[in-house]
This record gives sequence, structure tokens and C-alpha cells, in this order.
Amino acid sequence: MSSHYKALTRRTNPEIIPIFPLSGAVMLPACDLPLTIFEPRYLNMIDDALKSDRLIGMIQTEEDSLAQIGGLGRISQFAEQEDGRHLIVLKGLKRFRILSEPKVSTPYRQACISFEGFEDDAELHTAKKDLEAMSESSRSERAALTVAMKALAKKLGVQVDWDGLSEIPMPLLINQTTMISPFAPEDKQSLLEAITTDERRKLLTGLLHLYASKDMGQANPPS
Repeated sequence: MSSHYKALTRRTNPEIIPIFPLSGAVMLPACDLPLTIFEPRYLNMIDDALKSDRLIGMIQTEEDSLAQIGGLGRISQFAEQEDGRHLIVLKGLKRFRILSEPKVSTPYRQACISFEGFEDDAELHTAKKDLEAMSESSRSERAALTVAMKALAKKLGVQVDWDGLSEIPMPLLINQTTMISPFAPEDKQSLLEAITTDERRKLLTGLLHLYASKDMGQANPPS
């Protein structure tokens, strides 16, 4: 894991950020989110971000409004395609809360934000697997989560490198699974808003079993 991103997360506290509303996509700390950008206003947003601090706020939409809590990401990879599309990867830094939406001249939306309550998100960038292995309760929690993940993977017919996943620190495994699982937007938002990693783990484990037991025609496709 990265001490660089931990330090970057701690010192990065913008008061206003460009936001990318996208239902079904959440940005959690220490995780990567690949995106294909093609709408003109968001191409403009990426261009502006690359000229400044490379920061983008991912936020879900709730009916006609924005969700209250989103994830701040930093552009870590960028490629411009011949057809004009931008392929980017956002590295999740920490979560934020929207305070207000100011009037702006840019074609994309921006938001005034606060990071209050999410100070511990920076710690996720240096989570270590060896510390987890020392705790019997942590081993039990990982086993329960893995069982739930396997149940949904079997339901979807997805092949997974379980040995590889066993080496990922628990907090990162929880966040990555949250981001890629085929949950409905409201379920992903609930996971994003869970205050602690342990709360997110419990909710995630339950949702994995729930989605594994239901007709997947009722669930949203992976985002």
C-alpha cells in the first residue's frame, strides 16, 4: 500500500471540486476506478483537472438530486483516444460531504464540500495484511466475507482468483468488492456511507448473500 497516497490524502482538502454524477458508481479510498469519458462537458472537466490538481468528485444521483456523500479521486492514469474519448483511472483518496452547489461558469457541475467525519479514510492507504493475520477475529471475518463473495461469484458464473484475493488487506478487499459488485445504486450508496470499515464489512457480507439468493434479473448489471 502507499504511504505517498496516505500523505497526499491528508494534505488534500479542497473546498470546491468538480463533480461527476454517475449512478451505480462509487469511489472508495485506496481503490482504482477506471472510466471512459466521452461527453463534451466531462471531457472539459478532465482537461481542466489535468491542468490543476487532478481531482474529481464521484457522486451518485438520487432521482433528480445528488447524493449527499461521494468519493474524491485523483487522476492517476490518462490516455486520449483517436476518437476523442479520454480513458482515465481515478485513485480514491477519501470521502466527502456536499455542502452546497455554487453557480459556476463551467459546463460541468461543482460542489462545495467538507471532509469532516472522514478523517480516518487516509489510514486505508497503508492497510497491511500482516496485522490482520495476527487477529483470530479478523481471520474469522475474512472467512465469512469470502464465503459470501464465493456465493455471489457462483451465482454470476464468475471465475475469481481466490488465492490472489487472500493477499489483499481486508479494508481494501471490502472497498474493492463494494465498487465492483452488481448492487443497486442505493445499496452501493449505503456501503459508501458506512462510517467504519467494520460497518461496511457487515453490510457488504449481508448484501452479497442477499444478491446470491435472489433472481439476478432483479439486480443491476455490474457498473
